This record gives sequence, structure tokens and C-alpha cells, in this order.
Amino acid sequence: PQGRPAAHRGGRMSLPPGFFDKGPAAASSASLSGREHAVEGFFDAPKPPSASAKRAREEEEEAEEQAKRAREEMEEAGDEEEEEEEEEEDRAAQLDRMLEEAEPVEVMDLQQLRRLLTSLDRKVLKNQEMRVRHADDASKFMESEIELFDELNKLQALATAPELYAEFVKLQGVSKVTELMDHDNVDVALAAVELVHELTDPEALEESEAAGIQALVDGLVDNAALELLVRFLGKLDESEEDGKQGVYNILAVFENLSELQPSALEAVCERTDLIDWLFKRLKIKGFDQNKLYSSEVLSILCQGSNVTQKKVGENEGMDRLLQLVAPWKKKDPPGEEEGELVQNIFNVICSALMVPENQEALVEGEGIELMVIVMQNRRFAARCALRVLDFAMLRNTAACERFVGAMGLKTLFPAFMKPSSLCISKSKEARQAQREDDEHILSIISSLLLRLGGENHARVVSKFVENGFEKVDRLMELHEKYYKRVQQATNNDGEDDDDDDEQTPEERRYLRRLDNGLFTLQHIDVTIAFLLTEEIEGIDSRVGMILRQNGGDLTEVLETIEEYGKNIGDNDEQRKGQSDAVDMKEVLKDLEAFLAYNVKE
Repeated sequence: PQGRPAAHRGGRMSLPPGFFDKGPAAASSASLSGREHAVEGFFDAPKPPSASAKRAREEEEEAEEQAKRAREEMEEAGDEEEEEEEEEEDRAAQLDRMLEEAEPVEVMDLQQLRRLLTSLDRKVLKNQEMRVRHADDASKFMESEIELFDELNKLQALATAPELYAEFVKLQGVSKVTELMDHDNVDVALAAVELVHELTDPEALEESEAAGIQALVDGLVDNAALELLVRFLGKLDESEEDGKQGVYNILAVFENLSELQPSALEAVCERTDLIDWLFKRLKIKGFDQNKLYSSEVLSILCQGSNVTQKKVGENEGMDRLLQLVAPWKKKDPPGEEEGELVQNIFNVICSALMVPENQEALVEGEGIELMVIVMQNRRFAARCALRVLDFAMLRNTAACERFVGAMGLKTLFPAFMKPSSLCISKSKEARQAQREDDEHILSIISSLLLRLGGENHARVVSKFVENGFEKVDRLMELHEKYYKRVQQATNNDGEDDDDDDEQTPEERRYLRRLDNGLFTLQHIDVTIAFLLTEEIEGIDSRVGMILRQNGGDLTEVLETIEEYGKNIGDNDEQRKGQSDAVDMKEVLKDLEAFLAYNVKE
């Protein structure tokens, strides 16, 4: 056909002339030269790719790698979802099997309660008889004690029917259980304690059963069950698991009663060695759950009970408390639970300081100096020490003088200027405690200005004058911060109020303002008023200037002090037994009169 090369005509390739005459090399050369026009440069070295092509290839490879990772992540996520679904199905199936295999729970009713108590009576009598008959051979009466143990465990079902508590008391159930708490067999006694623990659990009780709960608690008190529990604490060996659990159950009973009837615990603390036992338990080296629980119970007992607070201070109680916190002045607790233990002990100290005699004991025991050292070290316990100092100086001039003498001002005012400097801990709890720190710092400053005289008073006032009145500026900054917060709570009147018929709208409003910093604002404004009465050149003009810059005037401070005076109440009981008693109500009246005059001027 036309257009085909001559070598290909006739349907067969024609070789160049002399192809076979010149040897292989020539043939090869000839054959190659014959095709140079068609494949020119075929055997030349390949050229390197351009930079743009290289970048494009790298981008393509990176895109492929990202796509691959995305696919793998999707596959892994899908696998995790499938595993979670399978685990959820397994748990549901396991729960269904447990419910199917579980024995039906028999609801306690009055008839069953009577049967159980009758059976318990028979088992008690049988056990007493066997013990008398075979006093020298415990194996002969062991079976009767096992039966007695089982009967006590069956009675735990009563905790599901609090409406039967009153009937339980009438049927002498409390007296029977109380007797068994003093049984010679520790296992039987522990079973009786566990029963009382279950029956007094507040979480299982409702307000509708208040009469039955009251009857149960009264029955325990009348049968001296609480005294038996305290005595039992001294017998238990916590090196054994049963003994450890028994101590826990007894402490739990006291915690339960603190919610059900706190007055019952006051009598127990007064008549028994419970406080002394708790002190000894806290003194044991090392940490465990029962030590933590002991600190919690001691803290609960001291809250709101003047009787227990006095009891804690007896027999050098304040010195014992200081010894318990002294190891933490230079180190942090190793864990959260140990930290809770330390806080509980400091809480006990603060509660005990509500009693004037305990304040004096703390001062005499150099507790003020110890708290200043704790603050200076800026460890975990620094904030706890600040609270103790606030309670100690609240109504005690000697404590204020000791604080200044121990160089406490050098630690207090840096914390006043920058609360975060009080503790080097960066925990979430430490950050959230700033408002509480403000309250305690300002309360201490107002106590110092109120109670100190002479040189010590001048040293406190001079702190506000130094460095160009920087501490006055900080005080006014705090006034503005808390004044706005309290005003906002006032303007939100009626919002987020619970329907509490026991409180008037005015009481709810006042409590809401307290929650938003009113108490701290009162300390701030009392301090401002004290400084203005000093008549130090520059302070009054500085205060007035900052108030005007923030759109206010001295009336803000006056209104706060007027409200403080109206709500402070009479403190005759608090001042009883104090030689340095100060009538805060009268002080506030004087400050109010001074400010009112200055406002008019």
C-alpha cells in the first residue's frame, strides 16, 4: 500500500544490503542507524525531573498519606464504636442474667417483723443456755451463735421499711439489738453494729417517716447504745479486716446521727471518751480510710455544737490539734484524701476557736506563730492557716498582738495585694479559693485595726500609706468588685429563689447577697471607714477620687456599714468570759456617724 516504508513492502521486512556481510557489530550499527530517525535519543541518559514536578509528586504522596491515615482513623473509630456497642450489649445481657438469677427480695411487713423478732428472742435464749451449759467448750455453743448472727443479718431488711421503725421500738427491737452489741462473740456484736448502721442511713430515709426515725434514735439513746458503741471502739483490733470494718460502721453511725439528731451526739461527747478516742486515732502514723473518717467525724461533731467545741479544748486539746497539723507546715499531702484529712483537722481547730477559752489556749500554745510559719511556707496548708488566724483574731486582742509580733504582716499584705501568692499550689481548688481568701484576709485586717493600739496599730495603718497608697488602691479595687457583685444580686431580686415558705422575701434577698460577697464587702468598707478616721493626709482624698472615678461616692460605704449594723445582732453570748470584749454594734454606730458627717461635708 501507498505510504508504507520500502523495507515493509510486500508484507515482509527487507534487511539493508550487506547486513550479514559485516559481522554482528556492523549489523547492529546498521540496524540502529536505520532507526535513528524514528527513536532519536532512545538510549540517552534520563533527564532529572524539574523542581515543580518534584514538588507536585511530594504533594501527591503527602495527600495519599493523609488520606490513608484518615481511612485508618475512620476504621479505628468504627472498631471502637463496635467494641463499645458489644460491651454495652454484654453488660445489658449480664444485668439481665443477674436479675433472672437473683432471689426475689421479700418486702418487710409488720407480720414478718414480728416473726423475725420472735425468732431472734429464741436464738438469744438458746445461745445463753448453751453458753452456760458448755462454758468450757466453745464448739458446743458455736452453732447457736452462727444462728444468732444469721438472724441479725435478716433484720437488715427492716432498713427498706422505715415506716416500721416505731413498731420495731415498741416490740423492744432496739433493746435486743443493743444487748447484742455487747455480746462476747465479736462477730455477733459486729453484726448488731452493722444493723444499726443500716437502720440509721439517712439516704434510705424520707421526711415522711420522721416520727419513726425519731423513735429509733430515742430508743438508741434510752438504751445507752451510743455509749456501748464508744466502748466497743476501744475493743476492736484494726489489724484484722473485721475490726477495721467494725470501726468504720461505728463511725458511720455517729455521722448518720449527726444528720438525724445532732443533740444526741452532744450528750455522747459529754459522757464518753469519744473525743479522746478520735484524737488517739488521728495520732497514729500512716494513712488509711478509718483515719480519714475519724477526722471527718471529729469535724462534724464540732460544727455548731458549743458543748463539743468546749470538750475538744479540754485536756490540752488545742495543743493536740496543733501537733496534728505541724507536720504539714513545710510539705504537701501526697494525695487528695490526705489533703482532705489535713483540711478536716484545720476545720476542727476553726470550730473550736468559737470558744474564748480555746482561743486563749491557742495563743498560749504558740499556735499563732505556727500558723504564720505555715503561711510563709506557702504550701497546701497555707490557706487553712489563714482561716485559723481569722477565727483566732476575731475576738481576741492577744492573738492580734502575737500575729504582729510574729511578723505576720509581712505575709498578710503580700497576700492582700496578690492572693495567688498565698499558695504555690496550682490546683483547681487553689484557684477557686480566691474569694474565700479575700474574705479571711480582710477580716483579719479589720480585726487588727479594731483591736490593736499604740505602735502595733500604727504599723498596720502604715502599710496602707507606703508605696504611694498602693494598698489603698487595692482596697478600693476590691470595694468596686464586691459592691458591683452585691448590687447585681440585689437587682436580680426574685431570680433563682427556691420556694421556701420558712424564709421571707427579705431574708432570701439578704442570703443571696451574702452568697455573692456581702460579708467580704462589709469587711472592706469597715476597713475604709477605719482608715478615714485616722485622718492621715492623702487617704481621704485618695478614697474620694477613686469612688468618683467609678461613678460613686462615700454613700456606698455608709450604706454598707448601716446594713452591717442592722444585721449583726447582739453578741453578749459571744463576748461572755472575754476580758477584752468589744461591742461591734457600738463601733459600727460610731463609724456610721463619722461617715454620715463626711458625706454631708
